[in-house]
Amino acid sequence: MGATHYPGGVIDLRLHRPQTRLALVEHTLMALQPGEDILLVFPSPPEHLPGYIASTYPGRFEITPVEEGPAVWTLRVRPLDF
Repeated sequence: MGATHYPGGVIDLRLHRPQTRLALVEHTLMALQPGEDILLVFPSPPEHLPGYIASTYPGRFEITPVEEGPAVWTLRVRPLDF
């Protein structure tokens, strides 16, 4: 995952039950301020989450894949000024 700094933290979703992951992500996104990038760590490809975030929070976040398998997948989520 490299030495990049994520001021909003790193959330390793592999450590949470699948039933609680979306709520954790949503609570985290609502608390983020511009400049508080976070890294989300997944046990499998996060195929639907980027689209969900884009449609639920239009124009509020930039989502960038950082690592794409095979053992781990990560997304950088950057809150935008709004």
